[in-house]
Amino acid sequence: MRKLCLILIMIISTAVLAADKLSLQECIDLAMEKNLDIAISQKEVQAYQSGILASYSGILPNLSANVSSSIGSYAPNEYYDESGQKLTIPSQTTESYAAGVSYYQNIYDGGKWWNYIRRSKNQLNNVIINSDYTRQMVLSNVTEKYYNVLKAQELLKVYEKSLENSREQLGKTREMHKIGQVAKKDLFKAQVREGNDRLAVIQQKSILKSTIAQLNVAIGQTPETNISVYEKDYHSPEIVILENAVETALKNNKTYNSLKLQQNTALINYKIAKADFYPALSSSFSYNRNGTRFDDIYNNFDRSWTTYLSFRISYPIFNGFQRRTNIQQQQLNYKSFDDQIEKQRIDIENQIQGLILELDTYREMITINELNIESAQEDLRLAQEMYRLASATLLEVLDAQVTLTTAQQQLINTMYDAKIAEIKLAVAMGTL
Repeated sequence: MRKLCLILIMIISTAVLAADKLSLQECIDLAMEKNLDIAISQKEVQAYQSGILASYSGILPNLSANVSSSIGSYAPNEYYDESGQKLTIPSQTTESYAAGVSYYQNIYDGGKWWNYIRRSKNQLNNVIINSDYTRQMVLSNVTEKYYNVLKAQELLKVYEKSLENSREQLGKTREMHKIGQVAKKDLFKAQVREGNDRLAVIQQKSILKSTIAQLNVAIGQTPETNISVYEKDYHSPEIVILENAVETALKNNKTYNSLKLQQNTALINYKIAKADFYPALSSSFSYNRNGTRFDDIYNNFDRSWTTYLSFRISYPIFNGFQRRTNIQQQQLNYKSFDDQIEKQRIDIENQIQGLILELDTYREMITINELNIESAQEDLRLAQEMYRLASATLLEVLDAQVTLTTAQQQLINTMYDAKIAEIKLAVAMGTL
């Protein structure tokens, strides 16, 4: 069993060492290139951009041309005239050709056409904001997974160092037991400690493998892609002033700004609905040519032509209360965004306040944990020396070692949990 565990440790270690080492920026660059959520959001923006031109159809002229031909065949027919004489009309075939152009122009429709254009542009801006939000979420997710991998890597180093110390202590205890300096129970305790540390290393390597798979998925790669990450320098989170953070968030937060754009779109829809109470004015013009031969439609332009010019004004008098109901619905929809925006503002302020308090706590914890590590290292050194001189028990040595490992573990968890909280704050402020 021990050989199997050692082989497993060697295999995982070899795989980690052979992996590509990526910085945070390199992980982000890969995500910008490979993440499918970003690609999908960019295609949505392109689709809405192409729809802007179509929104001008309500005011641009509608011009069309037509060419047609027809052949009619008639069977022979017999009839009697007033004198009773029988007359016969032979069968015949007739041909006709026509060509023309027509022009239609919307002159006034209660303001619908320019509101359609405004709504289309507003929707595009909202899609762009949503695309930016998707990009922020991908960046946030990649960054969080990156720090989770860093945390797992650093914890693995702590557990490996603890295992190294346990094995060293086990060797010393075994030698001291051989010469009768310590009891056999001390040897058993040292063996148990070494076994627990060995198991912790195996478990942590499994956790590291899982976090690497999660980072690969966040980037847009297959979970099995062999990578590792590194960080040149760790920078503690900076102090953030609540009032400044809230003010920045209300300017840049993607969800908040998206709601404001949706409210503007709802206002435009309300104006479009109100336009149904205004008259509509349009004009049309057509020019047509007709003849029994095809060349009649492109020769002798002074003959065989007709033109039509018309102006039309219309006003719907009653349509079963549909207009009034539609206006009321659009107005209520527009007003409902006031409550949604206010709720979002409160949520943002509450979220930012919580994250700032969390970061302040992490900064204090980092300072305290660093002192705890220094104290635990000294305690372990003294306990090992006193045990060697038979002035302390093995239990005191093992307790000091556990205290040091726990302090190191707490520091690493605090450091990278603080970085993840910092990323969440940047998302809430819209500054990531």
